Amino acid sequence: MLIDTHCHIDQYPSPEEAVRECEKSALRVVAVTNLPSHFAVAADRLRGHKFVSAALGMHPLFAAKGIRELAAFKRLAPHSNFIGEIGLDFSRQGMASKTVQERVFEEVLSAIQDRPRFITLHSRGAEAAVLEGLRRHRIKAAVFHWFSGSLKVLQAVIAEGHFVSVNPVMLSSASGQRVIAHSPRERILVESDGPFTKVHDQVCSPTSVALVYQSLADRWNVSNETAVACIKANFESILANVPPASLS
Repeated sequence: MLIDTHCHIDQYPSPEEAVRECEKSALRVVAVTNLPSHFAVAADRLRGHKFVSAALGMHPLFAAKGIRELAAFKRLAPHSNFIGEIGLDFSRQGMASKTVQERVFEEVLSAIQDRPRFITLHSRGAEAAVLEGLRRHRIKAAVFHWFSGSLKVLQAVIAEGHFVSVNPVMLSSASGQRVIAHSPRERILVESDGPFTKVHDQVCSPTSVALVYQSLADRWNVSNETAVACIKANFESILANVPPASLS
């Protein structure tokens, strides 16, 4: 079973078609969302699907809208085992909303610090700040999606028991190669980040994670089956500590 730990299913032209393809392929997908209002719609539509799970999100670049949805996030969080996409963005695109992002992120972390969950994080240009937030709230085993920070912060992320997720675009970038090279196998997960990634001018779908699995297998000098089993074990090691929750 292949696993895509970070995909924006609701952003595809036909989310329903994307979900059908995942279910047909037995492809396990964490369907991240940008706002609690988006999550509410996704959770309702995905109810009953075996392989695709909606994640409660509060994307940092949506912070201006997100601050109005904090009450909804706090109401939904106790019943949500999958959280994402959350975090901070201190890139040129995100700096204008830095202050409100920090306020929203602090509220979000406070709402999810009570118990283990599967958490996928946005940290562009803010890797150290996101890691510090996790420390402050004693949140363990979170996943840094598309990590692009310094080697020093990456080493701290790994040392503190967090994970990084690798997408197809990272396979051909210098920063992505560095992340793969300096992350132990037991701390790596796989994502598509579709539809916001492209390979050879083609928008990535959840099935594009097959490219990442094969690349990891080649790098590790193991069979594809062994690489798949390793990533599955990593994913399940996080979920093993997550208690059952209901969205009803």
